[in-house]
Amino acid sequence: MAQRRQGIAVVGAGIAGAVAAWHLARRGAGPVTLFDREAQPGGHSTARNAAILRTAIPDPVLHRLASASMDFYLAPPAGFSAVPLVDPVGVLLAAPAAHADALLTWTRDPSCARGGREVDPRAVQEAHPYVGAGIAAAVSFDAEGVLDVDAILQAYLRGARAAGAELRSACAVEALDLAEDGSLRGLRTAEGDFPADAVVLAGGGWAAQPAAAAGLPLPLVPHRRHLMVTPPDARIDARAPVVWLQGEEFYFRPESGGMLMSACDHVPVTPADGERADAAVLETIAAKAACWLPGLEDAAAAHFWAGMRTFAASDQRFVVGPDPRLAGLHWAAGLGGHGITCGHAVGALAAALLLDPQGSEASGEPAAALAPARLLTADGAATGRATASRPTAARRAATPRRPS
Repeated sequence: MAQRRQGIAVVGAGIAGAVAAWHLARRGAGPVTLFDREAQPGGHSTARNAAILRTAIPDPVLHRLASASMDFYLAPPAGFSAVPLVDPVGVLLAAPAAHADALLTWTRDPSCARGGREVDPRAVQEAHPYVGAGIAAAVSFDAEGVLDVDAILQAYLRGARAAGAELRSACAVEALDLAEDGSLRGLRTAEGDFPADAVVLAGGGWAAQPAAAAGLPLPLVPHRRHLMVTPPDARIDARAPVVWLQGEEFYFRPESGGMLMSACDHVPVTPADGERADAAVLETIAAKAACWLPGLEDAAAAHFWAGMRTFAASDQRFVVGPDPRLAGLHWAAGLGGHGITCGHAVGALAAALLLDPQGSEASGEPAAALAPARLLTADGAATGRATASRPTAARRAATPRRPS
């Protein structure tokens, strides 16, 4: 591979971008520059999730990435982090009678789950005595549990910088910078143009915006989800496992002496609205708590917030790899609710597809299943939402440019 003149720009320093930069820098891609719109990276989806390590996923491709990432988090290389990255309190997937067969069917499939033990449904009540009746099936994943998200993110950022990557925080990327012939020249940022041979778009809910501004839209849709934490309650065992009710789409786990819970709401939003909490959702959480946590249903919300989960509009799988419309444009986006859980393997795949496009990773199932090309029509137009067309050379030439 020819030596790069300008290097690689990674847009977004949340989990997807930080991990991609870590893998790229450690593989000697250099120079690697990581951009983030905020002064403190990772303040959006990365910081606003439930921090649950759950690798059992009905989609075999996503399970494969989650499983590989868990192996790394449980045994990272020496010096990666001074603290453990996983608190293995366990994860219990449970279901009422109407969904019990479906849960047991896919969790018995080794392509979707590993390390699960089918347990007596009463194990949920034994771990959480205030849980109501009606659970008909439960599967325990003892090695899983709660992630230290901040430790994970900071370790990747620290490791990327140690390998030579540069972090430019508080620097919003406005668009891809295209030459008059349509080739990639780099980025247009709030601080001026930045040359790059390759760009990895990993900006979470904002990931698609720089490409769309250059006439290369991709149908990535942020969705809002709310979480709340109750005040401390002496009945809650801080070491109790995570419980996720399948079919009912309700999960809860101990947090800060109280109980973190989510009703798994899933509403399309713009990035600007993705973190604006809607108090009406508290009623939905209360209704599910009344059913499944009858001892806690009247607990107030000590903390209540919203975060974004961004998905590909067509199939809700990740978007990882090269964009066939523009040489040098790559994606590590659309990680939905699995960004932390799958982050390590996603970053490794993104780096491999950029640095060694003919390598073994490029021909594997994850690369094909997550390829951006699947979201495009035969003529290169984005599927899903109606979007703008690619700009002509004349339009590009007429676009005002910031001084470098």
